[in-house]
Parts: sequence; structure tokens; C-alpha cells
Amino acid sequence: MKTTHIALWCSIGLLFLLGEARAAERSRVLVLHGFNYSFPATSLIAESARKRLIEHSRSIEIDAEFLDLARNPHAAHALRTATFIRDKYGTNPPDLVMALGSAALPFVIQYQDLLPKVPVVFASISPQTYAALRPPPGITGIITGFDLAKTLSLAERLQPEARRLYVIAGSGEADRRWQATARRVIEQRGTKFETTFLFELPYAELVAELSKVPKNSIVIVLTIFVDGDGKAFVPAQVAADLAKLSPAPVYGPYDTFIGDGAVGGFVETFESIGTAAAEMAIEIMKGADPTTLAPRTNPVQHYRVDYRAMERWNLKERDLPPGTVVLFKPPTIWDEHRGTVLAALSVLGLQTAFLGALLIQWRRRQQAEKLLKVSDDRMIFAAAAANIGLWQFDRATDELWVTDHCKRLFELPQETPITREVLLAAVHPEDLEIANSTICKPNRSERPAANDVRIVLPNGKLRWIRIRARPYAGGDDEPGQLGGIFVDITDQKSAEAETALQRQEVEHLMRVSVLGALSGSIAHEINQPLTAILSNAQAALNLLRQKSPDLEEIRDALQDIVHEDNRAGEVIQRLRHLLKKGERKLESVNINDLVRSTAALLHSELIGREISIRFDLENRLFLTTGDSVQLQQVLLNLVMNGMDAMAAIPVDQRHILISTRGMESGSVEVCVKDRGHGIGPLENGRLFEPFYTTKEHGLGLGLAICSAIVEAHGGQLTVMNEASGGAIAVLLLPSWEATTS
Repeated sequence: MKTTHIALWCSIGLLFLLGEARAAERSRVLVLHGFNYSFPATSLIAESARKRLIEHSRSIEIDAEFLDLARNPHAAHALRTATFIRDKYGTNPPDLVMALGSAALPFVIQYQDLLPKVPVVFASISPQTYAALRPPPGITGIITGFDLAKTLSLAERLQPEARRLYVIAGSGEADRRWQATARRVIEQRGTKFETTFLFELPYAELVAELSKVPKNSIVIVLTIFVDGDGKAFVPAQVAADLAKLSPAPVYGPYDTFIGDGAVGGFVETFESIGTAAAEMAIEIMKGADPTTLAPRTNPVQHYRVDYRAMERWNLKERDLPPGTVVLFKPPTIWDEHRGTVLAALSVLGLQTAFLGALLIQWRRRQQAEKLLKVSDDRMIFAAAAANIGLWQFDRATDELWVTDHCKRLFELPQETPITREVLLAAVHPEDLEIANSTICKPNRSERPAANDVRIVLPNGKLRWIRIRARPYAGGDDEPGQLGGIFVDITDQKSAEAETALQRQEVEHLMRVSVLGALSGSIAHEINQPLTAILSNAQAALNLLRQKSPDLEEIRDALQDIVHEDNRAGEVIQRLRHLLKKGERKLESVNINDLVRSTAALLHSELIGREISIRFDLENRLFLTTGDSVQLQQVLLNLVMNGMDAMAAIPVDQRHILISTRGMESGSVEVCVKDRGHGIGPLENGRLFEPFYTTKEHGLGLGLAICSAIVEAHGGQLTVMNEASGGAIAVLLLPSWEATTS
């Protein structure tokens, strides 16, 4: 029994010692910063990586060394640093090395025997640098996709009017890699920008050049690890200084540039890069084979801008790409005090609901008393605003009720009591029977009765009033009351009369203008050669009266007569072509729109003549080049001829059909078909002769002018009988079909 107890206690002690040994086996990570501690980029990466590693396991031991390769790019410094690291960590190597920054990975690859067989995770390496270095197996990490093209796109969206582009970079190794990338990206943009590359300049000269930049330019700062004089710099600090000095907005591809004057760019945060690198390091420490882990790209990339810089340069937030992260924007009251605002709104909502319930109860009590009055007031007000008077007539009591606006329409004194007799006394005697029947006699149809009458105002002037009446059934379903409205339509009647008069005047002026153009042209064009002929003839006669006439001068005078005679013939020849060519305003004319507008002009005339018009327009965009006014004159004449031709036929047969269709020859065909009497045998062949007409008051110029206009537009006009009855006018015009988007 004693032996058993001893064995048990030995086992417990052994387990305790094994646990202590395992606790002592702490993972060690060596972080190599490519630059010194003053570079914010690698510091941000390292801090976010440290936090993630500590979150994973608090037993991880983290060491860090700053290689300071940007300020000391010499091989001797790198060798001394490598020797120092080998001496310090060679006997007790770390479990994993994290190389942070663009300069750290080349250092690790160059001195591969520094810490042999130790896996390496790198961060913040561009795809171009990774491809050039070709790391050996066991080295993997996070590739940062610095997308300069998207940073430039952001600048273009915010400054669409900018045409000058300035790109700044230093002379260090990383700076020169950025130079090549910038040239390639800008070359892909073509000649949109006038680009100035401020590369490898001494810092003082760079500042001087930057001060000359126009205000409407775009400035992109890449990196300046080393300037043209070989001086080392911190890129983020340089970007901040240049952003403050620049006369134009500054953009950059690094997150550390934002917040110190730069507008922004398409960037990934260095915190996210550090976190991604730490995740890969954790996988390796858990047992993953680093040779099988391919480098990864950090997916956390965004457009990021500084709100303060945008305000400084008056750049608009609405021009930002969707999803842009706007930093340093002052928080709204909602952002700062959301809980308080919600609470206040909740209290206000409850109070409003309580007060609303009380108001609803109060309104319900008052609504029954005021509903009828409010409804009447609204109706009367709306009617008066529309210049309408309301009336109601009780047939049983012979009482007439009207609104005050009715008195104003009839210009009756407000104190005058309105009765049916007073109202009818103001109606014109010729319209008295119509007014009396409309107001007093019920209309059995469902539609309200409407009649127009004239009233005689106290000053003797006439006013047109439209009376609308509608019956209201009584107790025995018989119309006991009539109600309706009075509408002042004097302006409408005047406009209708004026429109009819203007249309008649336009038709008359069209005929007179043609005759005036012909006579004026003949008088003007022939007067000059005839005058010259007369002058030369008189001169020749005077020469012949001399005792010794100068035959040479007589011959010259006769030759001038012949010349002027030929000139007169040419004038007459030009007059023959006058109706064909004429001065025209050339423009693109939509044939289908022209047809519709012509029909609209004749709308009232068609109604007055009880003629219906139909359309069969091909659904294509036909365009022709010509004078729209002249072409519309042609269509007006053709439609008017069709209307005149149907004056004697029954109303139900009065139809006009206008159709359009495209021809294979590239022309458009416009047809105007009527249902009239057609073209008689004697008329056929003479329709286009000037001054030939079949109308009683016609001048015989309509179709002649139409034909001249159409031919001047390169088209053709024909008129023929239709087999089904009536006549059809066919208008062919050159056209093209426009494409629609």
C-alpha cells in the first residue's frame, strides 16, 4: 500500500513538471521594421499585428528590430545590421520572422542564412516588388495592391475640370519603383492630362516647383524616402508638408497621408495589413507549412478622404465614388447624442399622440356642426376663383338661389334680390327662350344640359355666359330642383372668332402673296434689261440722225440691245425656276411630327365641317431636309382640298386618311386620301396648271405652288383617283431614318 501511494505522488509530480515545461515553451516572433521608428506606416502595421497576436495567445513573446534601411541604404550598413541580428538571435532563433515594409523583405532574402529555417511573413509589398524579388520557399505574406489608377480616378471625379497633373516621387529604391508605376498608369490615360513628373528633385527645388502649380491642377504625392541630394525623409511627413504648401489639392496612395492635408486616395489601412499578416503568422504557428501558403492580397481597400481637406479645396462630397469613407467629418447631433435624441423623440411622440387623440375627439364634436358650412364655403370659393357662379332653382316654390359671383357676372347690384325674372331680364332677347328652358325646365337625360347665351350688361355691352343645368330628384323621384353653374366664356368666344378671322386672313394672304411675288419678281427682274434696251435703242436713233453717223457706235448700241435681250430671256428663264427653288430655310424636318402638327392646325375646321381624320403613320423616325413652313403649306393645301371635295357628301362618309411609309429607294411616301367626288375626266392632267381651278372662288394656284415646293425639295407630288372612291395625293420626299437611342 505504501508503494502504491509513492507511485501515485510521483505521477502527479511528473505531470506538474510537464505542465510547467509546456508553459515555459513560449512562441517567439521577431518583427523586422524596414525603416526606423519614425515611419508611421510600419509602426501601424506592427501595432495592429501585435494586438492580433496577443489576442490569439498572451504567451507569445515579440521582439522588434528597426533596420533603418531608408536613411542608410548602403551595403555596409545592411551587412552590419545582419551581423548584429545573427549574433543576437542566432543561438536562440525566433519561431517566426515578420518583415514589415518594402525594404525589409529584400534584406531578409539577401541574408537568407541570417536565421535559417525560420519562416518569414512579410507585409506591405507591392505585386511588382514581389515578382522582382522571387522569394524562396518558406517566405510568404501579404501583398499590398497599391492601385494608383483608382487614386487618380478619385481626383478626376472631384476635379473634373483639371487638365494639369503633377506627380511627385523621390530618388530612393522604393521611390523609383513608384516612378515606373506612375508613368505606366498615366500613359494609359492618353493625352487627357498635361503631366509634369517632379522626380528625384532636391527638396528645396521640389518645394519651389510645387509653389508654381496652378490652382486647378491635380497633385499626386507618391513616396520620398530620399530626395535628389541624397537626404533621407519620412514619406508621410513629406506628404503632410507638401499638402500644406501646395496651391492645389494633393492626393496619395497611402492611408498615412490622410489627416495631415492630403485629400485622400484609394488605400488600404496599415492596420488591416498588420492584422492580415498576423493571421497568416498564427496559421504558421499552429502548424501550417509556410511553403504551401501562397501570398495573399489584403481585401480591405477603400476610397478614403479627409473631409477637412475637401472643405479647404471646396470639393463636393456628392462627387465621391460610392462607398467612400469620409474621415474627420464633424459628427451631427444624431451621431453624438443618438440615445438622447431617440428618447426625446419618443417622449415627444407620446405627447403628440395624446394631444392628437384629444384633438380628434374635439374635432369630431365640432365636425357635425361645421361640415355643411365648410363644404358650401369651399365650393363657392372654388367656383368664384374659376370665375364660375353657382345657382339652384326650386320648381315648386319658384325660388332661385345664386352666389354673389353670379351678381358680378351679370353686373347686378349686390343689394338686388335675384329672382328668375331679374335674371332672365338681363338675357339677350334672341337667347331668352334658350335661357328660360335651361334654367326652369328639367332635362330628362343623364348628361347635364349646357347652352351658351348672351347677356346685355347695364353699359350695353354683351357678355357670353354658358349655362349648365342638372336636375335633382324630389321625394316622388321627379325632378323638383335644378342646379348648375354660370360660366363667363366671353374671352373664349372672342378667341374663337379671332381665330376664325385669322385663319381666313392667312388663307387670303397666302393667295395674295403668291400673286404679289410673281408680279413683283417680273417687274423687278425684267425692268432693268428693258430699260437698258430702250436706252440703247434711243442712242442708236440719235446716231442715225447725224449727217455722218458713227457706224461703230451704232453697232455697239445694237450689240448692247442684243445682250440685254438675252439678259431679259435669262431673267424669264430664272422666273420659270423661281417656284422650284426659291429661298428656303433648310433644317431637319420630322415628317410624322409635321403631319400631326398640320392636323392640329385644322382641328377646329375639321370639327366645323364634320369631317374625321385618321392616321396610319409608320412607326419610324423619317427625317428630310427642307423648309418646314413650306412643307406644312403643302400638307395644309392637300388636306383643305380633300375637305372641300367632301362638302356635298353625307356626313358619315366624310373621312380623310393620312399615311406615311418608307420606300426602298430611301424616300418617304405621304398619302392624303379623301372620300370626295374624285377627279373628273376634264380635270385630269390639268390640276397642276397655274390658274386652273374647279372651285367657284379658287385662284388655281394651290396645287401649282405645292408642286413647285415639293420639286424644290427634290420630291414629287401626284394626284389621282382612288379605286375605292375619292382622290389620293401622294407626296414623295427624300428622307433618311434617324436612329433612336
